[in-house]
Amino acid sequence: MVSEIAHILAASPGGARYDSSQSDVERADISNLIVLCDRHHKVVDTQRAKYTAEALRSMKVDHEATVSRGQLYAMNAVGFAELEAVCSSLRLAPRVVSTGIETLVLPPGITEKMVANDLGDASEALIKMGISKTTAVEAFISFSERGVPGFSARLQQWFKAKYAEGILASLSGDDLFSFVCSAALDNAGVNRNELLEAAAIAVVVHLFEICEIFEAARAAS
Repeated sequence: MVSEIAHILAASPGGARYDSSQSDVERADISNLIVLCDRHHKVVDTQRAKYTAEALRSMKVDHEATVSRGQLYAMNAVGFAELEAVCSSLRLAPRVVSTGIETLVLPPGITEKMVANDLGDASEALIKMGISKTTAVEAFISFSERGVPGFSARLQQWFKAKYAEGILASLSGDDLFSFVCSAALDNAGVNRNELLEAAAIAVVVHLFEICEIFEAARAAS
């Protein structure tokens, strides 16, 4: 492991780009964190004139945009083979669907459930990508159930257990959603790629949509 969590604005006085006006909560927020290798962590903290807070934020935004584009393209190509790796069941040829993620309007039930679970922009982006594969995930689970009775229940139970694990670790909101997606990817084995990442997101979004994981939308008073 060579990655390190770096602070854009330092966590303590004397650190690189320290801002005394920041609160402790703001310093620990993901918006103030960036993942770097150990070598470049030292570089950005010693070359402070070059690597300003604005420069690091720009690097973070550009990289996250690149990753999001990769996830979007991969989501289009997710098929039964990738879903099998994530769900540990079956394989068939992949399917491709067209997308309109940028302009997609989520159904009211989904947006209400996002509010109930304090999900923000990061989770919304993943949900918008994953929602395009809901039919494929549902078909995969149905197909697997015919070959392995009880598969659907075991799959849901496993994800509920991972969701509970995140809750016990005091995770919430986007952090909890990301944790469940990561757990799904871990279940696919040691070989990781964009297709498997997209498949993991698709399965989590499907279970989120059918209310098997995360809190249901709060009833109107």
